[in-house]
Amino acid sequence: MNQKTNIEQLIARHLNGESTSADRETFKIWLESSEENRKLFYQIKDTWDASKKEQDNSKDALLRFYKRQAYQNNSVGKTLSLWKTIAGVAAVIAVVFFSAFLLNMLTRGEDVTGSKTELVSFKVPMGSRSQVNLPDGTNVVLNSGSELKYKGVFTNKNREVSLSGEAFFKVKSDKEHPFIVRTSDFDVEVTGTQFNICSYADDSFSKVSLLEGKVRIQLEKEKPAVGIAPGQQLYLNREEQKYSVSESDVEIESSWKGGEFRFKEIAFPELIKRLERWYDVRLTYTAPQLEEMLYSGNFRNQESIWQVLDALKLTTPIDYKKTGFREFEIRYKVK
Repeated sequence: MNQKTNIEQLIARHLNGESTSADRETFKIWLESSEENRKLFYQIKDTWDASKKEQDNSKDALLRFYKRQAYQNNSVGKTLSLWKTIAGVAAVIAVVFFSAFLLNMLTRGEDVTGSKTELVSFKVPMGSRSQVNLPDGTNVVLNSGSELKYKGVFTNKNREVSLSGEAFFKVKSDKEHPFIVRTSDFDVEVTGTQFNICSYADDSFSKVSLLEGKVRIQLEKEKPAVGIAPGQQLYLNREEQKYSVSESDVEIESSWKGGEFRFKEIAFPELIKRLERWYDVRLTYTAPQLEEMLYSGNFRNQESIWQVLDALKLTTPIDYKKTGFREFEIRYKVK
């Protein structure tokens, strides 16, 4: 029996609830060995979940998936490598960061340039993250659902980009030519530093967190720019149009770029929004009790959305059900 066939059977037994302890260990190693394997499994599971409604068995569901996806690659035949054993979902909530692919011109970590007249745009799909090296040597890591733009005239002397979403910048030092990031809320000017910007259009806030160096944040054209020091964060409340500067753990704020999201006392709506971006899913809820809850924890990049929701169930009075393709309804469960 070849490795590909063996993995197919492991997946079938896993989805059908027939795995042995040895099966589960082998399946876990395969799942964690590459982002490609994880993405493949989640696609199969979506097909499987949909097929269960039609009372199909696991083999039929898998066969239909393979035919539809023209599954002929060798992704399941790659050498398995053992990753470190991951923490249990009861203690750690996790999130998946798939290998990023950027629309338009970008591939992961690629050096890019553009003509003098064109607008260069980098878009990261939901459920992904990626990075780009700008012509001046600046490195930018982009989070799920983010977009970075700059004009083709970007040079060492004209360093200006616009951002929608979240990104971590490691700016090439050049004191004579500032690097400027424009968002819908403010402009950030630096000469050489490392910082994180979170400015999604559908959030109620926008913020800048500084790891090292100096930044100047221009909130209003007619007023002086606001400076923050390493370890500080500027937080803008969009609804009230008020900002505050406070101490911040920037390592936590930017942990997403390493495949981890650490958070402390964030509201349920914000947690749901981040899960939707990272997993490319739609999560709905109606119970107002959920909005009053605060969450602290740690997401890593190995587990699936099902495991994350199961982990939430252990610490929160909720239940959930799958309502469609990559769609889940979360319900408040009365004790």
